[in-house]
Amino acid sequence: MATHGDDEEQLEAIKRWWQENSTSLLMGVVVVIAVFFGVRQWQSAGNAQVGAASDLYQQIADVALAKISEPITEDELLAAQNVYSQLKNKYSTSIYTRYAALALAKFQTELEHLDAAATELQWVLDNPKLGLLTSADEELFLITRLRLARIRLAQDQAQVALDLLNAVDAGSFAASYAEVEGDARLSMGDREAAKAAYERALAATTTGNPVLLQLKLQDLGVSSQEQL
Repeated sequence: MATHGDDEEQLEAIKRWWQENSTSLLMGVVVVIAVFFGVRQWQSAGNAQVGAASDLYQQIADVALAKISEPITEDELLAAQNVYSQLKNKYSTSIYTRYAALALAKFQTELEHLDAAATELQWVLDNPKLGLLTSADEELFLITRLRLARIRLAQDQAQVALDLLNAVDAGSFAASYAEVEGDARLSMGDREAAKAAYERALAATTTGNPVLLQLKLQDLGVSSQEQL
């Protein structure tokens, strides 16, 4: 049975513990509160940044939509580049900046600025991280890699194009990857390898252009009967 003396000793012990630890406890509470409100402010700032990046990207997307049926002009490209520079400088970890890079590369390719287009596409591949512990969907990088391979092929860099294509699993883009590989093999004079690649592309095609692939195979001496 506890005595009155025991109760007083326990009370004194609690008082001493509080006196010795009150400062650290209060500091802990302050830290928790600061972290809580810091996270809230960070989320608020993050949402604001996402909105600002989205608004800038929308300006570039509007140009792309307006230019679906006609080529972009140098002046329009310059205006898009100015918007893109703001995105890249202020929101380099945003997914919108990656999409904008693909749009810029398309504009530059249309105007035959292949080096500039390749630079933007390579930037996307070299910067997969969108922020702390996050990255874009793999599909974005597969598309980027495919477009860069096509540009390298247009620059007479067939081996570079092949290296880009063979570095990853093409997944749902297997048909497109195989077709560009066939183009690269053919440009290098390897007709048999090109034929094999086109045949793989044709077999994997679900939404692409089988007629174009069939024509490429016919040019290599493969009859329509053999393609079946």
